[in-house]
This record gives sequence, C-alpha cells and structure tokens, in this order.
Amino acid sequence: MVIRLFYNLMFSKYKTLKGALAKASNGEAVQLLPKKYKESIQFEKDMTLIGDGNGQTVIEGMFIIPKNVRITFKKMKVSPTAQLYVEGEAIFEHCIIEGNVDVLITVNGGYLKGVNSNFRKAKEVGIALLNNSNGVFINCKFHHNGKMQLFAKNSKAFLESCECSNALKGFWITDQSFMQTKKCHLHHHAERQISVERSTYMDFNSSIERGEGFGIVVEEASDVFLHSTILYSHNATQLFVDNSVLNGKQCTIQHGNECGVILQNSDGTLSHCEISNHHNINVQARKKSKMQIERCEIHSGHENGLLISKESIVNCNETVIKDHLSAQVAITEKSFCSMKDCLIVNGRHVGIYVEKKSECMLLQCQITQNNNSAINVDRGIMRVYRCEISENNGNGILAVTNSLVEVDGCNFYYNQMPHIACKSKVKIYLSNSDFQRGKSIFLLHRCEIYAIHTKFHNSMNVQIEINDHSTAKFEHCQIYNGKSYGVKVLKDSNFFFYHSQIFQHDLAQIVVNDSSVILNNSEIYQGKRNALFIQNHSEVYIQESFISKHLQAQIWIDYESILELMSVQLTDGAHSDLHAQNQSKIYVENSIIRNDKYRYNVQALNNSKIEIVKTIVENKYGDVYYSENNSSINNSDY
Repeated sequence: MVIRLFYNLMFSKYKTLKGALAKASNGEAVQLLPKKYKESIQFEKDMTLIGDGNGQTVIEGMFIIPKNVRITFKKMKVSPTAQLYVEGEAIFEHCIIEGNVDVLITVNGGYLKGVNSNFRKAKEVGIALLNNSNGVFINCKFHHNGKMQLFAKNSKAFLESCECSNALKGFWITDQSFMQTKKCHLHHHAERQISVERSTYMDFNSSIERGEGFGIVVEEASDVFLHSTILYSHNATQLFVDNSVLNGKQCTIQHGNECGVILQNSDGTLSHCEISNHHNINVQARKKSKMQIERCEIHSGHENGLLISKESIVNCNETVIKDHLSAQVAITEKSFCSMKDCLIVNGRHVGIYVEKKSECMLLQCQITQNNNSAINVDRGIMRVYRCEISENNGNGILAVTNSLVEVDGCNFYYNQMPHIACKSKVKIYLSNSDFQRGKSIFLLHRCEIYAIHTKFHNSMNVQIEINDHSTAKFEHCQIYNGKSYGVKVLKDSNFFFYHSQIFQHDLAQIVVNDSSVILNNSEIYQGKRNALFIQNHSEVYIQESFISKHLQAQIWIDYESILELMSVQLTDGAHSDLHAQNQSKIYVENSIIRNDKYRYNVQALNNSKIEIVKTIVENKYGDVYYSENNSSINNSDY
C-alpha cells in the first residue's frame, strides 16, 4: 500500500483536525502541527497521526475507534476528556496519554499497543481491557493512575520493559484473563502491585518492589508462573496465593515487613529461589496446600523459615534453611513435610518443630548448629533416615506427648543435651545409627524405645537413661567408652538387652533402681567400676551372657532386689563377682564364676540370700564365699 504524507501546508486549507482527517484516504499518515487540537472524533478509517516529536502536538477530546478501524498515534500527547474508547485497534508510539478522566483508555473486544509511551494521571484506571481484548506494551510507563494502572477482564495483556508506579494497584487481572510481563518494574503501589483472580499471570525477569501493601495476590483458581522475578520490600505479604497454582523458578523474594510467600488452599512449586529477610514467616503453606520446594535458600527471617499448617503437604529437596529467630521449619495441624538432601543450620531456636498430629520425614539431611534442639516433636511423627544431627545447643530430637520417632542410618554427635530425649508416652525406633559425643538417650514417663544395630559411645554423661515407667529394648547394639554410666534404669522402668555389648565406662555400666532388666546373649566387660549396680526393689534376669574385667564388684545388688543368673560367665574381676546386701536375693544356675584377683567371689550381707545350682565358683585363694549378718549362701552341689 502506498502511504501518502500530508504536511503542514495541508492544514492551511483545513482549520480543524476533523476536516483534515475527512479528506485523508484510508491508511494514510497525517503529520500534525505542533499545537493543541481540541476535538472529539470517532475515527472511521485506518490512519496514522504523527506529532512533532517535541511534545508540542496535543490532541484533546473524546476519541472512539470502532471495530475494523486501526489508528496509530506517534510522537504526540493525547488528553482524553472522556475515556478513549477502542473496539478496533489503537497503537501508541512515543506518546503521552494523560487525562483527568476516570479511565484513560477502554478497550472493548479490541487491540491496544503501546511502544515507548507514557500512560498517566487517570482518576481511576490507566487502561481497561475488556471482553476478549488484547494489549501489548513495550518500554512503556504507567504512573499516578488513581486506583490501578491496568485492568484486564477476560482479556490478554503482554508487557515488556515497562515501569508502573504510584497507584493503589498496579495490575488487576480477572475473569479468565492472561497477562505476561517481561523485564518490567513495578513499585510504590498502595494496596497490591499485582492482583490475579480466575486468571493466568506469567512473569520473566521483572522487579516488583517497595509496595505499601501486597506484592502479588493470586486468588480464585488462578495460575501464576514466575521466572527470575524479584519481589522486594513490601509492607504486606510479598506473594499470596489462595485457591490457585504457583510455579516459581529462580526468583528472589526478600526484605518484606510481613511474610515472603503464603500458599492457602493452593498448589505451588518453588525451585532455585532465594527467600529471605522477612519480619514474619519466610514461606508458609496452609489450609490443605501442597508445595514442592527444590534447590532453594530460605534464610534470615524474624520468625519461621517454613511454616506448614492446617493439613498441608510440603516436599523439600536440596534446600537450605538457615538463620531464623523462631523454629526454622514448623509443621502443625495434621500437616506433612518431607525433606531430602536439605540443610537446616544456624537457627536461633529449634531446627524443625512438629506438633498437633503432623508428620515429618527427613532423608539425607543435615541439621546442625541450632541454638535450641535440632528437632522437637509434640503429638507428632518424625522419621529420620540417613541424616546427620550435630552441634545443636539443645537436643538432637526432643519428643513429647504421644509422639512417634523413627531413626535409621543416622549420626548424632556434639549436641549439648541428650541426642534423643522423650517424655510422656513417646515411642522411639532406632536402627543402624551412631550416637556419640553427648548423652545419647533420655526417656521419661511411660516412653518406649526399640534399638537395633546401633552404637552409643564416647559420652561425657550417662549414655542411656530410662526413667519413670519407661521401657527400652536393645538388640545387636553397642554402648561403650563413656565417662559416666552406660545405662541407668530408674523408677519402675524396664530394660531388655539382647545380643549386645556394654564396655569401657568410668562408672557402673548398668544401674538399676526400682526397675527390671533382662540381659540375654550379651557382654558386659572392661568397666572401671561395676558391671551392674542393682538396688531398691529391682529385678534383674541375665541369661547366656558374659561379664568380666571390672575393677569393683562385678554385680552389686542392694535393698531388697532380686537377681537371677542362668548360663552366665563371671570372670576376671578385680573385686568380688557377686555382692548382695540388705535383704537381696540371688539365684545362679549353670554358670561359671571365676576370679583370680580377689578372695571372696560371692558375698552376702545383711539378711541377704544367695542360692547356687550347677555352677562353678573358684579362685586361686580357695575361699570363694563370704556371708555375715543373718545372710546365707547355699550351693546345692556341695
């Protein structure tokens, strides 16, 4: 098509813009004078209007572009006295669109394109896209447009390298609309920078910052896709998703006065994102939300790093969560969290907190250097597989009140309080794990622990303490190299020790006080004091076990306690092998008691009784029995 240009000379014949346009042919370009044209026009044919480029060309009035008409505005200022109404196509290049009207431009089923243009100072809305309209904006500015910069309803909008600022809202996308932004900059909006309702929003490399309210709000079955988006410094939540779907990749969300990300009754994925420095929670999933977090860094929050609540599910993979003032990960109200290859480090409080019938599973994670316990469980379930839990100022795991803990293939070391501490009807299952450099296990008030193929060693404190009606069962375990007691069983508790070893403790290897112990096919050896110290109405049964090389009485039984030995070897002690006093009783059968370092292998004092059947008792001195104070030692073989 041949384009003919009408220059200034043309306007010497026509005093009005409307008259000149009436004479122009369809598709022609019209060069306007550097002056203000005050006219209202309904365009009837395709046309290009070109201003002087120096801001002197102004058209002011009410403008209508009907269907099947395409108007291009170049290098001018457009001042609508009523909304510029577009049903056809309107293109603005290097223009300023400014007017003291409710809406600058309304597009109803039409097409609008802005390039290097400025849309500003509407009372209500800069641009409204309605009823399957399309808008494309490249390198444009939207600012000081009353309530919002751009409103899209059942329409599509594409923005690239645009800047939006100073309104109540930036973009409002609703009713099956679609918006894509790329390398845009939104800032200083009073309520929400972007609001998405029943629509889809996609962003690439944009910066959304310094809003007095929310950053992005996604609601009512919407979808949002963010790639390399920056959300920064909002007074309300930076990214809020309700009953919608979120997909964020390589995003940065930082320095908000409230939360970083909230999912509510929504599905979301965050990958390769950094979320940090919020005065409230960095990331929150609540109300039956589902979230996948992969290779993210969540750090430096004043509250929780990750909060999962109200029956939500979160899976974390290769993620770092660190430097939070409250629990780094909190799981509550029947929620679930799984974490694989994650690092939870340097929290000012608890590493992971699980409560109110919630569940957490860790695989190949490291939880270290938290100022309180690594893990707290209260009425919840904690499963820990092949993890490292170390150097926390509290417990490795603290579980209370009807909780369940499973530990398999883990390493616990250098925690300042017991590696695992339990209170009030907690069940613990340990397997193939290693506990060292700290008190290993503490059970209180009707707790249960089952341990298999696990090592407990090199503690400065009691390695295992079972207290207050609690029960412990150990199979194929080793407890060794402690600077205090090996195991203490107290206050009507029960300890079962099968196919296991206890050795090299500075104090008694096993202390039993008002409790019961069963040892079977086990070894207790090389202790600096007693193998077993039994007192206060305790009952101990030992079968097919080996006890040797203790510097004090190998088994000391006191205060109305009972001991039964079946097929046991007691050898190489530096003191007596059996010592009973204060109305205690011992029964020995099919055993060997041999001592070459002390004269009296077997001693009974203060109304105690010892009965020996089919047992060898000998030492190199000859005198093997000693009793006094109404006590008796009976050997049925003699």
